[in-house]
Amino acid sequence: MKTLGMIAAGVAMTALTVLGAGPAQADFTDPVEYTDSGENVEDEGFGEYAVNRSAPNSCLVVQNHTGGQVTVRLNYPTSGGKWLFKHDQVGVLMRNGKVVTSPSGNWNVRTNPPIRFSWVYDGNMNSRRGCNGSWVLTMN
Repeated sequence: MKTLGMIAAGVAMTALTVLGAGPAQADFTDPVEYTDSGENVEDEGFGEYAVNRSAPNSCLVVQNHTGGQVTVRLNYPTSGGKWLFKHDQVGVLMRNGKVVTSPSGNWNVRTNPPIRFSWVYDGNMNSRRGCNGSWVLTMN
């Protein structure tokens, strides 16, 4: 009985440690590297969307819940290359092993297929990666 009590206490401490992590969970995003396949994709195949925010050096996290693959390209803060997101993939944009940040905090994004998405700013997300928070672009 004493052993069972010690096991229960250990499980409770583990649960408190995991649940109490709070802000440490803000860096949950996997890195997604850009690719440049050399293929010429017409710009007309993309929908243009933009968001403005007074959060310089923010990062961009993409959540793809569309049921299919989505290609993301940036007009700002960088251009060239693309990031591919499979269904239910969540990731922060990376380029050459570094997180892509927006010096002004503004993002201008194109997607293929053109879809609607929502923006949410999280001031703590990816701060360990050198980001001043992250914009989370959710595609449903």
